[in-house]
Amino acid sequence: MSSKLVVYLPEDFADWEGAFLFPELVRNKVNFLTVSESGKQVNTIGRMKVIPDAALADISREDMSGLILIGSDTWSDPLQNQKVLALATELLGQGVLVAAICGATVALARTGGLDSRKHTSNDLGMLKAMAPSYQGEKNYVQKLAVRDRNLVTAAGVGPIEFTLEIMRMLEIYSEEKRQQWFALYKSGTVPPIDFWS
Repeated sequence: MSSKLVVYLPEDFADWEGAFLFPELVRNKVNFLTVSESGKQVNTIGRMKVIPDAALADISREDMSGLILIGSDTWSDPLQNQKVLALATELLGQGVLVAAICGATVALARTGGLDSRKHTSNDLGMLKAMAPSYQGEKNYVQKLAVRDRNLVTAAGVGPIEFTLEIMRMLEIYSEEKRQQWFALYKSGTVPPIDFWS
C-alpha cells in the first residue's frame, strides 16, 4: 500500500474546516483517505452524513504520510478520540505532518503536543481553560494558522489559512501560485489565466 495522508473526521465535525483542503488534495492527486474511529458514517455539525473510507484501526502507521484532524466539539471531551490523539502524538515525535484545526488543537494541547512548537487555536484563554495541563503559552501565536516544523494548527475561522499551510507542507503548487490561490479564496482576487492550467 502506498503512503496516504489520513484525514480524521470525528462525529459532528465542522463542515467548513476541510472544505478548501479536500478539493486541492483531489486536484493535485494527493493520495488521501478519510477515516472515523469506527469507519461508520459520521454527521457534520451541519447534519450532512459522511461515510469515511475506512476505520482508524484499518490504517497502519507505516501507511501514513500525515494526519489531518478536523474540528468538532467532541475534542473537548478527554474520553473521546483517544486513539487518534495517541497516534498524533506518535507522529509528531517522528517528524510526520500533523495538522489540527479548532477543537482538535485543544485536544493536542491536553497531550502536550503544542508545548514546544509555535501554534495557534481559537483563543489562548479558551485553550488554557479547556486544557489545564497546557504549558505552551510562550509559543502561542495570535494568527489564524501557524506552521512549525511538522505541526500545523489553525483557528476554526481559518480554514483557508489552514489549507494554505498544509499545501506548503505538501509542496502543492509554487509559492507564487499558493499566494494567488489564497488571494482568490480570501479576497476574491481573480488570478491570472495560467493559474487554471
